[in-house]
Amino acid sequence: MFEKKYRFTSNKHSTKGLMALIFGMMSLVSFFLAVSLTVANKAENASRMGAAGFLAMVFGFVGIALGSTALGESDVFPILPRLGFAIAVIAVLCWGGIIYVGFAGI
Repeated sequence: MFEKKYRFTSNKHSTKGLMALIFGMMSLVSFFLAVSLTVANKAENASRMGAAGFLAMVFGFVGIALGSTALGESDVFPILPRLGFAIAVIAVLCWGGIIYVGFAGI
């Protein structure tokens, strides 16, 4: 009645995909922290948050690079590279939006 279906594969989790996920999450979490701290302090330390944002954006680009190289690997489960790539792209788009707002003066 309850059949257990097992699938044996030689696939493994990608180390690059995991690193892409970690870098993307670090960038996204630092985005939310920087924005919330800047709003809470009424933009008094905006230059310090800008420097932290630049570093976090670099982390996002590293996550995109690692995620895209991990997507091309064979014999790996695709969930970590896809998730890492997607989160890193979202983080870079968020940081890009903040930079656009800063330059446009909105």
